[in-house]
Amino acid sequence: MQVKELESKGLKRSYQIIVGADAIKAKKENELKAVGKNAKIAGFRPGQVPLKVLEQRYGKAVQADVIKQVINGSVNDLVVKNKFRPTLTPQVSVEDYNEGGELSFKVAIELFPELPELSFDDVKLERKTFEISQSDIEEALKKIADRSPQFAELPKSAKAEIGNIVKIDFKGTLDGVAFDGGTAQDFDLELGSKQFIDNFEEQLVSAKAGDTRTVKVTFPAKYPSTQLAGKDAEFEVTIKSVQEAKTPEINEEFAKARGFADLNALHEAVRAQLIREYDQIVRNQLKKQLFDILEEKYDFELPENMVEMEFKTIWERLEQSMEAGEDVLEGKEKSELEEEYKKVAKRRVKLGILLAEVGTRNKIQINREELSRAVMQQAQQYPGQERQIFEFYQKNPNRLEDLRGPILEEKAVDFVLSKVKFSDVKTPLAELIDIGEDEETEEKPKKSSKSSGAAKTKSKKKASE
Repeated sequence: MQVKELESKGLKRSYQIIVGADAIKAKKENELKAVGKNAKIAGFRPGQVPLKVLEQRYGKAVQADVIKQVINGSVNDLVVKNKFRPTLTPQVSVEDYNEGGELSFKVAIELFPELPELSFDDVKLERKTFEISQSDIEEALKKIADRSPQFAELPKSAKAEIGNIVKIDFKGTLDGVAFDGGTAQDFDLELGSKQFIDNFEEQLVSAKAGDTRTVKVTFPAKYPSTQLAGKDAEFEVTIKSVQEAKTPEINEEFAKARGFADLNALHEAVRAQLIREYDQIVRNQLKKQLFDILEEKYDFELPENMVEMEFKTIWERLEQSMEAGEDVLEGKEKSELEEEYKKVAKRRVKLGILLAEVGTRNKIQINREELSRAVMQQAQQYPGQERQIFEFYQKNPNRLEDLRGPILEEKAVDFVLSKVKFSDVKTPLAELIDIGEDEETEEKPKKSSKSSGAAKTKSKKKASE
């Protein structure tokens, strides 16, 4: 095998590799002999088939496999000999090959950068601390109660108001013809929730049980359903009942209805949940501080292919949101947004490489329990489909690698945080909430969702919640 270096610039390497005809021929003969050990060909016993016959019968199939093996083996030898750490699979392009002759191909490799010594003793972070008061618990309980209203049916003479729940049957039509997703029965709709498209709910205000109303609406020009986008439609709506929402009293009965022994037990559960939530906000804020410092502290060349792949992933999500009609540009030029997200991609790749190196140098491992917990968390994101999620990972164990990255990152962050210094600052919960909301929107391209019928492009809110 002849190897000629064509490029060595920064993290990029490229080579021309030439494998002689004799080496390819010898490997092909060995492969044909291996096939011949089990081949069943009339007139010959297994293992006694002449090479010429095997060539006639299996030559083309074996030839393609041999060339693939020669290329992969040559590239692997190159990587091992030079102790390369490729970021992605090396790119191969065959220059010249005719059967029976030598093979010439090029291989392009991009390497991980060599990082300096990683030290975190000089890193100092401001850590938010907080206390959960009784009033915080009571406020949280009030929110729970507000989200769990009890509904009482009003007299038939009562007129529906904003905030009431109306149970309705409806049928939507375009030019007198019913359309898919436009019909439902016994649908609970909270007036004023903006669950349906604009001007639908408003036309049901003042309606009474037993009334039938014709609701006229115009679907938005960028509505997800192309059948309905920009069209005028009519809904024949029958009001079956009007219900009034009442916030339940927070007492022993309220606690027991939620599975707790008494009100004190509910208070303690709420306290523990608040601590978990605010601890997570504090951790996220520490991570952001840490990432900002690490990004500034370490300077090294980034692999272009990794940055390009990261940007492509971000931009594809953004384009999906654009196609769904979301205003992701927010008044900016598309080129301006591209530049912003290219910077985001570079930041993510840089931090990813740093944290991966922390994991490698400190022998951070992922155990089976942690991986199982990650699968469980994935399953919990798809209520009702948990079994399918578990089966998916059982049948596709290679996809477990998708879960390893985030786990390794968190463990690497934990390791770094164990080395840095902190200055604690007592922080009001309201300020922590603001910090948490800011963190949620940072560096996250918007996601799209789709629906059809009268409902807006948002998840439906159940009246029983």
